[in-house]
Amino acid sequence: MLTQVKSWALSPDSLQKPSDSFDYTVISSPIFSVTSRASATGSSSSTCAWTNASCSAQPEQGLGNLRCIRKKQSKVKKGVFWGIQVVESLIWKKWELGKEITKNLTLKNLNVKIQKLKYRLPSTKFFFTVYPQPIFLSPGMSFTLPVIFRPLEEKEYVDKLCFVMAEGEFSVELKAVLPSHQLFCPPSLQLPLCAVSDSTEAWFNLCNVGDLPTFFTWDFPNPFHGLPSTGLLEPGSVCQIKVVFQPLVALIYDVQAICWYGDSGEQKSTIQLQAVAKCPQIIVYVNKEGAEEIDLESSRKVVNFGPAPVGYTMKKCIQLFNPSVVNAPFRIEANRDLYEDDRVFTCPIIRGAVSPGEQMWLPLLFRPQTVGLQSIDYITILPPGSTSEVSLKITGLCAGPAVALKHYCVDFNWINLGEYATKSLMIQNDADCPAHFMFELDNQESVFSLEPQSGFLGSREQKMLTITFQPTHPIICYRRVACLIHHQEPLFLDIIGTCHSDSVKPAILRPRHLKWYRTHMARGLILFSPDILGTMLREQKLIRDEEGALMLRPEDPEDPPPAKYPSIPPLSEYFLDGTSDTAIFPPTVSIKPLAVNFGRCSSSEEPSPFPLCLTNHTRGKITVVWTYQENSPFQVVPDVIDIPPLKTTAVRLHFQPPYPNKIYAAELEAFAYYKVLRSYNNIEEDCTVCPSWCLRLKAMGHSYEVNREHSFPRYTLNVPKLFPAVSSNRVSYRTMLLCNSGSLMFTFNLMPNSSPEVTFRPTSGFIFPGANQIFLLSTSPKEVPWKQHSLSLQFNFCPKYIKQITMMSREEPIQLHLESGKILYLKPTYVGGSSTSPFTVRNTTRLPLSFEWKYAYHNSKVVSVWPAKGIILPNEALIYKWTFTPRLETKYLVRAVLWGWDAGASSGLPPSQTTHYLLRVIGEGIKGFITF
Repeated sequence: MLTQVKSWALSPDSLQKPSDSFDYTVISSPIFSVTSRASATGSSSSTCAWTNASCSAQPEQGLGNLRCIRKKQSKVKKGVFWGIQVVESLIWKKWELGKEITKNLTLKNLNVKIQKLKYRLPSTKFFFTVYPQPIFLSPGMSFTLPVIFRPLEEKEYVDKLCFVMAEGEFSVELKAVLPSHQLFCPPSLQLPLCAVSDSTEAWFNLCNVGDLPTFFTWDFPNPFHGLPSTGLLEPGSVCQIKVVFQPLVALIYDVQAICWYGDSGEQKSTIQLQAVAKCPQIIVYVNKEGAEEIDLESSRKVVNFGPAPVGYTMKKCIQLFNPSVVNAPFRIEANRDLYEDDRVFTCPIIRGAVSPGEQMWLPLLFRPQTVGLQSIDYITILPPGSTSEVSLKITGLCAGPAVALKHYCVDFNWINLGEYATKSLMIQNDADCPAHFMFELDNQESVFSLEPQSGFLGSREQKMLTITFQPTHPIICYRRVACLIHHQEPLFLDIIGTCHSDSVKPAILRPRHLKWYRTHMARGLILFSPDILGTMLREQKLIRDEEGALMLRPEDPEDPPPAKYPSIPPLSEYFLDGTSDTAIFPPTVSIKPLAVNFGRCSSSEEPSPFPLCLTNHTRGKITVVWTYQENSPFQVVPDVIDIPPLKTTAVRLHFQPPYPNKIYAAELEAFAYYKVLRSYNNIEEDCTVCPSWCLRLKAMGHSYEVNREHSFPRYTLNVPKLFPAVSSNRVSYRTMLLCNSGSLMFTFNLMPNSSPEVTFRPTSGFIFPGANQIFLLSTSPKEVPWKQHSLSLQFNFCPKYIKQITMMSREEPIQLHLESGKILYLKPTYVGGSSTSPFTVRNTTRLPLSFEWKYAYHNSKVVSVWPAKGIILPNEALIYKWTFTPRLETKYLVRAVLWGWDAGASSGLPPSQTTHYLLRVIGEGIKGFITF
């Protein structure tokens, strides 16, 4: 399709024919000389993927740098005949039939004497002038002779007007021409130097010096392209033609481009295109100042980020140097097998170009998400044509916080009712990674308060915590408080204290009792009250072990030893704490429900109380005491109640909001203990003292009116996108951080429509201004394909304030990829000698996998592999070195099996959790000889 191009009019002086008055030269770069030369003909049809224009001759406004330069300024050619100056021809253009057109012919005497001339009329009737008469010209004088043209047919007319002098005769040509097509372009164009597979550009002007609008079509040979390739050019207009040079071979190019135009497209103008293509080169420096790390197996350069804090972005730059004389474009190719959200290494620059003799810094970013995971990835820097690609190995370790408490048990001994005691505790972060922490404790409702309850620990920072014990009843108080840490397993702090009054003096709880209590828990003795245990001890049914804990008297010497309290992973202890259907140990006392939401309530009317169910699972009588504060809007009635063994009782939770249009939330606290512990006189054996059990109840409600807008929660939420990789039948854990950045407390609760496959703790609660809440999430993926989990968090009881959270998980397959194929051909090796051959295996999963090569024993003297066993990290391409040592002149076939399994699991796995691959190793032993 032909398109009309944008053009502009030439000045009248520039509308002359090139053969008469123009000499054009277009140069856009200096000429370079190389040893190779190429010429090409034919049309351009190929395209190149590299489109970075590295060198170009840019046009300016108007005709630009490549404008047509007039080298000869004469407008009309004139001749001098024996001292008479006159034009060589008179030309009539754009004439019309039936009309007379007059042109003046001027003769000037350049001689120093008077000249006499005579002239004869034109031979045809179409040109005529005044009747001939002698002409006398004095020196320096001129004479104008009008010549009239009267056309009768639409054709070209040619005649002449002859002048006769004494010295001789001369003539002036008379010519009337028809409108014609005439395009002009410069004879040659020199393009800038260009790299192979790159592109450069230059411009030149195509001028319509004819009398008619002209269609044109360009025919450019490879590797040149022209834009526009077709168009329509009005008379006196100029079109800028862009020439793109995209070489694929390093040569000198000197080719001709043809512009076809005219009514039948048979007229042509040509331009000679000259360009030089050179091979680019890029040198990559990982560490130009010092020694660079090289992977010995693959000979790749290594970019090692080292330990990097989780959730933070670490940056390293590598240097690209271009020693060549042309631009060196490049593109970055990363591993495409990785899931996009699981990619921890990124390069913000996908493609670019390095100028000749210059250097460029290429940034690499590392943002780890899973603590303790060693990440490996590979990127390839590809120059044009992929002629000399450079592959880099990138490694980095995700480092998490290392928060620890100086002591994990705080003992207040005993204090009198109405008094309070304080103790200090140091919390410190021993890692370079910052940490957010929070203690699951409501300072306003509990007898124990801890300041600060939540906070931030910088790198290697430590803070002093203040713990206050202010009891409300003369009882034994024990609470195991979880300290949740973002990107770290939780810590647990035991806080114990005993309160005495004038009339009630319970047994004093000490740290040794907690140690015995845990041992008794493992042996199933905590379900019996201290008086029952004391009786069994007197009756010799129980004895004490070497640590002073109780145990059943063994009836047979071959009976297994008594149980010890196991080492429970912190995450398992947090999720299996007895508040759900699954628990590590049987519960002693339980409360249902664990959270009560009153919703909207009026401040003027007390809402209906909410029933609570308390169950005693022990064989002894227990007492439950609620330790609420006097100014709390929530109250449990009765606040002190006895529950017989294996019985259930009901209490009621009351809510009375004191102010309208406000949110209320609290975590109520109750202590349950064996009633016999109410007085220390009831305890005969110190080892039978049992700590109390803490019951927690979350209560929430608000007093907003129906049409009243709820307060807007201002928060920041740090949500991971993926669960860490786990194999079959294993649990994956994540933490999530919610910070209150506003000036008001707000509540949160997990909506019922959230994904049931994800366990979310805590499901409800409240956050004070400036505090933070850490959530723990767990899931056990059952399928290999990625599965999306949707969670909904509602804030301040308002349907408008809902945050949608999306996470992904999957069961990670145990999978390796034999990149070198399933057959390994060893080099023919002479008998008694040895040769080595590489073999590459890639771990395509997100799990570290253990591997081991196994083959028949009799083959171990012929072939060996290194490493024979070990661990291959996620996304790592490990190169194994096979050594072949033939003993006989024969062919060898060895069947080797590569076994792989989850490196985080034990080696004794069932076959369903392992994978194996068969590799056929083929080699030949030959005899060597020397010829002279």
